[in-house]
Amino acid sequence: MNRPAPRTPAKAGAAERELLAALGPEAAVFDFDGTLVDTHTVNIDAARASLTDLSLALPAHWLDQAPLADLTALRQQLHTDLGFRLPCTDKEFVDRTRAHWLTLAHQVRPVACVAALARDLAQTMPVAVASANDGQVVRAGLAAVGLDDLFDIVIAREHVTQLKPAPDAYQLAATKLATTPDRCVAFENTTEGIEAARTAGIPVIDIRNRTWTVQTR
Repeated sequence: MNRPAPRTPAKAGAAERELLAALGPEAAVFDFDGTLVDTHTVNIDAARASLTDLSLALPAHWLDQAPLADLTALRQQLHTDLGFRLPCTDKEFVDRTRAHWLTLAHQVRPVACVAALARDLAQTMPVAVASANDGQVVRAGLAAVGLDDLFDIVIAREHVTQLKPAPDAYQLAATKLATTPDRCVAFENTTEGIEAARTAGIPVIDIRNRTWTVQTR
């Protein structure tokens, strides 16, 4: 959720396409935040607005590295670092933050290389999103960058018991895509997401690397 914009190749060139051709996947699964869509600033601004609503004034840069996807960890870090306690339930915080996020959705931008590749792959195979973010947020973000027409299958935080690095989202994505994990390819931009895909048995590409390679379990 809260990640810097990745250092991706400017576009998926010959080397990346050769890599995918050699892998020969039947389906592709994309992370959302920082992989398909650069949401870093909007995620921070929405979380900050929610915490301000709750009368929690944070240091300017504290949220830059806060674990926004993991509310248990966020609660712990708020208390450890700042002595704050989150005065609401997880659901209330998610609902509040979603509302702020949706008002800011127009500010997000596609991760150009990956968004273009997703469009190309969607012409030849089924594609899905597997995200730790809220489903309404994911759908709104995809719509804001013109990718909503690609993804009939969106796996979000409300669809799984455990978030990344647990494999639940990727396992469910493979099931919805009607294929086995080893016949998919995943695209990720975080260590937790890569671990989730690998644990699910899905070959995964770390889009942060300028030269893409496939990581497997």
